[in-house]
Amino acid sequence: MSPKTGKVALISAFLVLSFLLSAAISLSCGAGGIDFAGLWAAVSGGADESARLIIGQIRLPRLAAGILAGASLSLAGGAMQSLFRNPLADPSILGVSSGAALGAVAAMTVFAGVFATEICALAGGLAAAFAVYKLGAFGGRASAFSTLLAGIAVNAFCGALVGFFMYSARDVGLRGYVFWSLGSLDRCGWADILAAAAAAVPSWIAILLCARPLNLMLLGRQQAFHSGVNVGLVWVLVGSAAALATSASVAICGIIGFVGLVVPHMVRTVSGPDNRVLLPLSAVGGATILALADAAARLWSPSDPVPIGVVTALLGAPFFLALLKRAGDSADD
Repeated sequence: MSPKTGKVALISAFLVLSFLLSAAISLSCGAGGIDFAGLWAAVSGGADESARLIIGQIRLPRLAAGILAGASLSLAGGAMQSLFRNPLADPSILGVSSGAALGAVAAMTVFAGVFATEICALAGGLAAAFAVYKLGAFGGRASAFSTLLAGIAVNAFCGALVGFFMYSARDVGLRGYVFWSLGSLDRCGWADILAAAAAAVPSWIAILLCARPLNLMLLGRQQAFHSGVNVGLVWVLVGSAAALATSASVAICGIIGFVGLVVPHMVRTVSGPDNRVLLPLSAVGGATILALADAAARLWSPSDPVPIGVVTALLGAPFFLALLKRAGDSADD
């Protein structure tokens, strides 16, 4: 075994163990008085019916939604950072998250049907991604810089419309709009999670299959083209998959910031830039971070958990600033 392979195996083992521990912590936190001992009793079949219902119908769906959202956002963020060759590329910066949130709040205002909110969130996220791609393309070719600028503009526009809906809402509906703007796992049921997974999991597969072309894209479009990469196809496939995965996350959890931006950075510092390693480890890392963030939100207020987007922003912003400072110090050296 080469030193590089051994390092990757060690990092992978650490992340998997961290994920399992975070999942156990998440399942043992919250109202109901079920701690680690109660969790073990439920797993081993020794718990009463109420404990099994709390874990199976309340806590386990929260954990599954956190895993789905964390993996989706981290994979999308890591793929976009490689595609754009920009460490600041992120689903929220590129307007996908705001577009999905706009679709969700519009559905809450206009429609009232099963999965209407989720379907409109998916449609809004994909529409925002398409708008960013078209606005950032000049002469039939999209550049990373112009696409990022277009993403910032679309993000601001969709955010303004979401704010308008929140301003126009009655007090009864305002809490629902706040849910989508701050992010939460409170309303995630099994049916919603399965519907979101049907959109997210194929997107994960598509992104992971593009790991090698994304490695070549890090060298630049021309170098990737001369290396045999169909640059246009990779842009469309990875961009669409990242937008779909992000929209699926927003459809069930609302906007959760900093996960897609920070987690790939964290993993890249220890694993290196190879997307064949970076992307799957980022997915595990994102699931771990969201499970821990949700546990922290419920520990702070078990009866009325803090929105998870608030927790990820509080944790992610200082860490990202530390990463920027470290990068600046390295550049000075």
